Amino acid sequence: MSFRPPIRREPPKRGELYFADLDPVSGHEQGGRRPFLILSILSMNQSPLEMAIGLPITTTYGTSTLHVRIDPAESGLPRVSYAMPEMVRAVSIQRFSRHLGRVSTETLETAAAHTGFLLGLGRTKF
Repeated sequence: MSFRPPIRREPPKRGELYFADLDPVSGHEQGGRRPFLILSILSMNQSPLEMAIGLPITTTYGTSTLHVRIDPAESGLPRVSYAMPEMVRAVSIQRFSRHLGRVSTETLETAAAHTGFLLGLGRTKF
């Protein structure tokens, strides 16, 4: 049996969507295998930490006014979906199985602003 090193792929880029396995989780964290929107900058994503910061995606509408709509035409996702800024998390890039597409600059900036709002960075209301 021969040793096979892990496949090295390009680091994820800000605004890209990847299919991610977010399990295991604890409490009310969003888990499962689902799309994940990358918010962190490339210098973080390609660092020796091999981590990225982003948002899980759901297809459930209306659970939060801060959710950010992602249309299939812009993203490559099969149906209308929503980024969940209240579920922001750092994850190992080893959790990503495949690249799904990317969101528009407007969608990315809205998701980042909503996440920043929840973290107390920048705007104080929407």
